[in-house]
Amino acid sequence: MPTEKKPHNPLPKNYVPAGGLPYKVQTNDDWGSIAMRHNVTAKDLILFNFGTLDTAEINWYLRNNVGCNAPTRNGLNWMFTSAASPGTIYIPQKTWKRPSFPPAPHMPEPEPAPKRSGIWFGVGFQTGGHLFIAGKDTVEACVYSYESYNDRFWMNIDGYRIGPGLGASVGAAVIVISHCHTPGEVQGFSINGFDFQANIVGKWGDLAKSAKTLDTVQKYAKLGTAVDKSISILEWTKMREAINLAYKAGTTAYDVNKKAEKPEVDVIGVPFAGVGLEVSVFYGTGSVFVHGVTLESGYQ
Repeated sequence: MPTEKKPHNPLPKNYVPAGGLPYKVQTNDDWGSIAMRHNVTAKDLILFNFGTLDTAEINWYLRNNVGCNAPTRNGLNWMFTSAASPGTIYIPQKTWKRPSFPPAPHMPEPEPAPKRSGIWFGVGFQTGGHLFIAGKDTVEACVYSYESYNDRFWMNIDGYRIGPGLGASVGAAVIVISHCHTPGEVQGFSINGFDFQANIVGKWGDLAKSAKTLDTVQKYAKLGTAVDKSISILEWTKMREAINLAYKAGTTAYDVNKKAEKPEVDVIGVPFAGVGLEVSVFYGTGSVFVHGVTLESGYQ
């Protein structure tokens, strides 16, 4: 069965192009042969009759207006035969100029997807060990979009330390990411700084202290391991409000680089929410690994 599509503003069955000369189609006719006999191009002949070059719309006109009922051998189009009723097309005169047909109705453009603020946050656990002049640090966390609880990803940071220290500890940490619109932007991102924390100044310390009241952080601190890697929607709302208040108060960590083009990842150790014994002052460096991405809200 030939493919058909009804035009947006179909021409009536009895439509006669201005100045057109009627021609009764015959078996073995086609657009090219008819056009050649009348010194016009096949393209102009089709446009003169139907005002379109869309194959599916041409098929619709051939069946509905010309009365063609025999498909081509490949079954993709209708073809001319002597049995077509009324079987009439029209030949343009030499002085013919391509007519203007009613435009297709305007289809409104779809609304663009809303943009993200670029802020993500979450909680996780941080483990570390130090032996005299070197050590290792690991962070595992579930991070959520500032705009939607349904957009989240997991991240892992493996880092290394250089500096004096001794001991080991496991504790809770708050993760805050800014200038990041998609999780892929922080894949492989490098974090460098003293105490494995980059740009931790201003109000972020207050945010870390307030976060220790969350049930999930308390679980991390009590068990010293990642038992629950997610937060409830109520906890997400509390953290979102805390970050919003910190921002309004002039958070240095976000305001200083407000126009930055690259993401910033802040790992904030929550005070008194950990186990172990460690004393160390070090310079840390590590890379972010992103996994378990879930994006369901439609934000970009």
